[in-house]
Amino acid sequence: MTNGLKSSNTKWILFLASIGQPEDRHVNDLAFGLYCLEDAGISADDISIYIDGPDRSLLSSLIAVGSQHGYVIKETPDFFADLNNNSAKNIVLFVTGHGSIHGISAALPIKPYTLVNAIKGAPGLNQAVVYLGQCYAGIFNYVMVGSKGKGDPCVILAGATNLHSSLSSATTEQLLGRPLAWQANLFLLHAFKWITSPIDVDGDGLTTVMDSFKYAGAMSNDDNKYLKSIYTYRIPSLHENYESARKKFEETKDPSDELMMKAQDTNYSRALDILHTHQESWILNSIPAQLIEF
Repeated sequence: MTNGLKSSNTKWILFLASIGQPEDRHVNDLAFGLYCLEDAGISADDISIYIDGPDRSLLSSLIAVGSQHGYVIKETPDFFADLNNNSAKNIVLFVTGHGSIHGISAALPIKPYTLVNAIKGAPGLNQAVVYLGQCYAGIFNYVMVGSKGKGDPCVILAGATNLHSSLSSATTEQLLGRPLAWQANLFLLHAFKWITSPIDVDGDGLTTVMDSFKYAGAMSNDDNKYLKSIYTYRIPSLHENYESARKKFEETKDPSDELMMKAQDTNYSRALDILHTHQESWILNSIPAQLIEF
């Protein structure tokens, strides 16, 4: 392509489907992403946000942390409707939230071919890049995304993880001079950071989609290794804390002791989750990913 994504007709989409109100941490993923997109020089007119959830006021307030512009936050049905009225040549889509073997978690789960076919059906679209941060993103792998010729867009899918849980961890980032602390999706966190400061990872003289994928995958797995090393040492004491709280509650049956037991159980379970999370990033349609510049 002759022009990079930032300098051509590109729609940048932040997407969070949900069953009911989404977790704040997932909305914060997108608030940080919004901040990074604007910081990279992308116009607010070229950014769209789709988040499900009944409390629209809360969603707006959470997203506002990442921008001084006012955005209309739409929902999943609007996303698919807007694809039918597409006017962009390129789409870059960032997906956070929950996922399972059934697809992206939503009132009606979004399966791989549902998403890919909707993107491919967008009129006038040349290519799309999709970053999938949800758990079990690998079910979107090994599907038909390549272009079959004129009028059939090329779609690139990049997943945080394969057929495993996705990795999240505590971070604090500065947004518009204010700190934001949350349990961030690490793959998306680093993908967004790369967009603000692109690095030519493979040394071909270009900053491409492939570079963003390699950077996000490598950095999130470095984080994974660091977290495992920390929690390997913490597991015995976390288990001891839980057992002590459990025994105390069994003796007293005091509601406050029950709350403490549940809190210690949560701490212990989260640590075990981190130790057992095997995150392996993947990319589908890798040759075009090496050619599409940011």
